[in-house]
Amino acid sequence: MVPSKPRRTAPKTAPGKATPRRRPKPVVEVPAQPDARGRRMSWQAGVFLAVLAIVLVTFLPSINSALKQAQQIAALNNEIDSTRSEVEALRQKNKDLKDPTQIARKAREEQYYVEKGKNAVIVTNQQTSDDDDSDTSSPQRSQPWYLELLESIEEVGNSSNTTGTPR
Repeated sequence: MVPSKPRRTAPKTAPGKATPRRRPKPVVEVPAQPDARGRRMSWQAGVFLAVLAIVLVTFLPSINSALKQAQQIAALNNEIDSTRSEVEALRQKNKDLKDPTQIARKAREEQYYVEKGKNAVIVTNQQTSDDDDSDTSSPQRSQPWYLELLESIEEVGNSSNTTGTPR
């Protein structure tokens, strides 16, 4: 057997020797940061939020109905204003119809009445001129008839699509 070197320290698991006690590290208080406090919610804040939620759930339908009623009232007030303007226009028209000169003017313009001793002339085609030597019995076309037919079919197709009914 070879002599070994003496140990300077005892083995950690030496029989009969207790493990040395370690000193606990001293606790150092760190000053609280303002954002760290804001992350936690106290029980008072939780109760307040719960009560607030209950109040909102309780009163939200009545607030919603009040807003709808306010919108309906505004729409009815607009309707009243438009009706008042219509009534005023009808009163003015009634006042005009009581005036004999207005009645005579309306009869001439709308009903084509003519006063005694005057001749009535109604011009139906104002676009033709007297020096036009073309034959007036056949209309002049700006494009061939088949293109006009195609355009009219497209117009009918487009107008039926705008009504919203499916084909």
